[in-house]
Amino acid sequence: MKNVYLAQMSLEIPGSNYYYFPYSIGVVWAYATTQPGINENYQLRNIFSVKEPIDQLMEKIVDPHVLGLSTYTWNTNYNEELARRVKERYPDCKIIIGGPNTPNRSEGYFESREYVDYLTHQEGEGSFTALLQYFVGEYELMDITGISINDAGKTIKTRPSKRIELDDVPSPYLMGLFDNIKSDHPDLIFNGVLETNRGCPFMCTFCDWGGTTFSKLKRFGMERIALEIDWMGRNQIEMVVNSDANFGILKDRDVLIADMLIETKEKYGYPVLFDTNWSKNATTTLVDIAVKLLNAQMMRRFTMALQSTNPDVLEKIKRVNLKEEAMTRVAETAFANNMSVNTELIIGLPGETWESWTSGLCNLLSRDIIVEAYPVTILENSEMGDPVYIKKHGITTTTLKSFFSNHVDEYQIMLTGTSTLPESQMKKLWLWTWITSMMDANGYTQVVSRYLNKRYDVPFEQFYEKLLDYGLETPNSAFYPWLTKWQGYAAEMEFNMFLAGLTYSPVMQSLGVDNREQTYQDIYTVSRTFAPDDELLHDVMIAQERQQTTFDHDDISHVTLGANVYEYSLDKVELVEQPTEYVFHKAYPPAGTNPSWVEWYNSTRKSKKWQATVKQVKEKSTLLSEFG
Repeated sequence: MKNVYLAQMSLEIPGSNYYYFPYSIGVVWAYATTQPGINENYQLRNIFSVKEPIDQLMEKIVDPHVLGLSTYTWNTNYNEELARRVKERYPDCKIIIGGPNTPNRSEGYFESREYVDYLTHQEGEGSFTALLQYFVGEYELMDITGISINDAGKTIKTRPSKRIELDDVPSPYLMGLFDNIKSDHPDLIFNGVLETNRGCPFMCTFCDWGGTTFSKLKRFGMERIALEIDWMGRNQIEMVVNSDANFGILKDRDVLIADMLIETKEKYGYPVLFDTNWSKNATTTLVDIAVKLLNAQMMRRFTMALQSTNPDVLEKIKRVNLKEEAMTRVAETAFANNMSVNTELIIGLPGETWESWTSGLCNLLSRDIIVEAYPVTILENSEMGDPVYIKKHGITTTTLKSFFSNHVDEYQIMLTGTSTLPESQMKKLWLWTWITSMMDANGYTQVVSRYLNKRYDVPFEQFYEKLLDYGLETPNSAFYPWLTKWQGYAAEMEFNMFLAGLTYSPVMQSLGVDNREQTYQDIYTVSRTFAPDDELLHDVMIAQERQQTTFDHDDISHVTLGANVYEYSLDKVELVEQPTEYVFHKAYPPAGTNPSWVEWYNSTRKSKKWQATVKQVKEKSTLLSEFG
């Protein structure tokens, strides 16, 4: 029997012990076992999913005949170094690399990677299996579709592959392929990966999804899905991550899948959470699904993925967003069900300008939609990675070391400018976006910014630009050390340092805990430049600070203010200037957990579960809280 080793090294978040089962490579092997010539000639010796020193991993690989590697941006270089080392020790081992980061434009690939024998493109199940059959004389090499062949350093590509029928693919979970992974790594928490359909009808130029799996949706059977969800419940998998491109696009079916997840949690207590890529065309049906998950305390986030609000940008990236009325309807339905709405924007897409980006982002903030901004990573197989597209839109790039480097450095190509948003503007725009999103989404400014906008017509763009400039120009402000540090990142175009949550934890700790009083004094000072004679602004800042829960707050706080400033700022009510008493009920982390304040905020920034419950009361209180 010939030994097969497979590896799909998990995404690793620095400082986290959450990992993912190697679903993609597992399903490739699961399919292979159903085809002639495999079971009688090959045995799977191991599937690796956790990076470790390559010298250490090499000791676990003995007499390999085939090494199959699934590659994406967080493990490409690790895989290639592992491939080089295996080839060096076992020169007869056939090395096959596939996965989303395997270049479809593969000409020249093997010139510097003589240790790789084959690449598989698009879906890997069929081509990987055919290669195994070829190695034992049951297939002709040039009849194998969807591969690139290393011919003494030159690339030979075969014709494109056809898609497989998903009903022919067994479940790697139900086959037991992952049964030993948790026991082999007892200190790690493995998230389940659930694939219910495959394909994406959208062809966004920044994405490689549509090109990797083609556009037509194909579905796995509901029985298989139900059994996999049950497996995850029985095996106490904490979080299930759905790998579909558009969960909710198959409305009735996806409602049933959500019901399966909820029923499984009720039965076993697991999975605890469900995370997904929501359908690009959000509908009220999506909200219905999200409400079910929210009520079961399973929903991690509800996201309307817009990428940009600029019609010119959407045309250039081949994207169609929700109509304005539909987006409003979806958001209002979510809010009516006490559910936060997130959106993801990509900063610096072709056609974007300073004005279109800032006005678009602030328009979303004004609707109480939580905005997270992401840099453009030029993916290997995206249309945006095509040299013709790059030239057409004046795209400039830089290569940065990835956060996901471990044992072997990984790199990503980052967009730094376009013909409509040059690098010089992009640097300040990133800094403005970073401070704006962090302040609004985490409860530092969303009350006072709306108060100023509503009462004095102060544009959000102007408020946050003033806060940015003040923080950069005032050395004794709480913001100064962090804004100047991140200004340095922007100067070096290290835009990956601006990602929400991962990089700004120490900033949150400083602003929200260590220097909290100074932070709010700075925000108050900036706010007074727009309304220097408004005595109610002081009260607005009391409400602003108190609704952002800290562990030091009293469980219940009574505050008397000079007007109904909280409702006026956030709701559609008129300002009534008379003594108004509020009660603030502190929010708490989930029972049985003991996170730090920053950890809690990072995990709840997309749901606003950090926010105190605020109610107006009539009975008089003897406690008067003051700000600053």
